[in-house]
Amino acid sequence: MSERSKELYLSEYAAIRPLSPAENAELMKRKAAGDDTAVTRLVEGNMFRVNEAASCIKGGSRIFMDLVQEGSLALFMTITEFEEYDEGFEALLDARILDAMKAFLEEEEESAKAGQELSDKLNLIDKVCEMLAEKHGREATAEEVAEIMQMEVDDIRYLMRIALNAIKKEE
Repeated sequence: MSERSKELYLSEYAAIRPLSPAENAELMKRKAAGDDTAVTRLVEGNMFRVNEAASCIKGGSRIFMDLVQEGSLALFMTITEFEEYDEGFEALLDARILDAMKAFLEEEEESAKAGQELSDKLNLIDKVCEMLAEKHGREATAEEVAEIMQMEVDDIRYLMRIALNAIKKEE
């Protein structure tokens, strides 16, 4: 997502007036009475919380929009989950939004680590294959690579397929 998309999104939401605590309380009463439009206004009127939280986290426009998505879902779920307004409602909204964003960032970090570990393992397999090819004057077998790397042959074959598919996609 480009910086321009982020700017458009923020300018669109800037036109929506945030809700005061009194308005939140009134809309929660209306929601409890079955007024579906109250939920929409509660979400819209509290989106500033999502935008502020996402803006505090560095990472560019793509991560900002991902954080907004996660925070928006947490905002909606919290609003629909609770029936009554109390003095801790706004703090609860903020906490749930931040928790959702933190969970997303942790997942992103884990995913990046897994990707790096996979890349490192594929690079090591490549080096082992080159070493064995030099040593034996032929391509290494998966069994030979597995023995040196102390891995299962099926795991080596699987990783080699991943590498081959990545090469095919680049072509």
